[in-house]
Amino acid sequence: MNKISILLLCLFVHTGLMAQNFRPVADPEKVLQELRKTAQATSSIRAAYTEEKFLSVLKTPEQSSGLFYYQKSDKMRWEQKLPVKYVVLINGDKLRIAENGKEKNTGAAGRMADQIKSLMIGLVNGDFQENKAFALSCAENEAQHMVTLVPANRRMKNVYAKITLVFSKKTSRLKELSFYEKNGDHSVMHFQNEVFNEPIDNSLFSNL
Repeated sequence: MNKISILLLCLFVHTGLMAQNFRPVADPEKVLQELRKTAQATSSIRAAYTEEKFLSVLKTPEQSSGLFYYQKSDKMRWEQKLPVKYVVLINGDKLRIAENGKEKNTGAAGRMADQIKSLMIGLVNGDFQENKAFALSCAENEAQHMVTLVPANRRMKNVYAKITLVFSKKTSRLKELSFYEKNGDHSVMHFQNEVFNEPIDNSLFSNL
């Protein structure tokens, strides 16, 4: 996997709730329909996030935090504030990355970067349900639904073992996003202080 793909993967990986707390959903389509309805009614998201990365080479997880922005249907900004400044910007078919104010060349990432970009947008706008690159299953506990995506094509299998999304049953909003790498490393991202359907300055999706 090339350097840019690794950078993208490291930004977006995490785990908190254990799978044994969840049981299979009796009617998965009903759950997915509710998630689609909420996603379709969402024009923008602004939220804070915290993330832990569990890497086999480290004894303790790496911790980071920042801000997340989304504007329907293809604009997204992940802005890590701590421990270092790091920005991933998606605007339509454009992907840009900057670390400590210096923009990186993403051209070498090629098709994998495009797939990761499309995946990240799809995880927020609900298009992940139609993504043929993954097999989908649903589970639940008392307060949450969990959707698990398992790679179905070779390219994604080389990167991810699975991806999990945890949604509040009360609001159908995404609260936790976890990525599990093929080698066992994983990371978990939690969202807080979300604001929905409020105007967002367009410059956030064009300026690194």
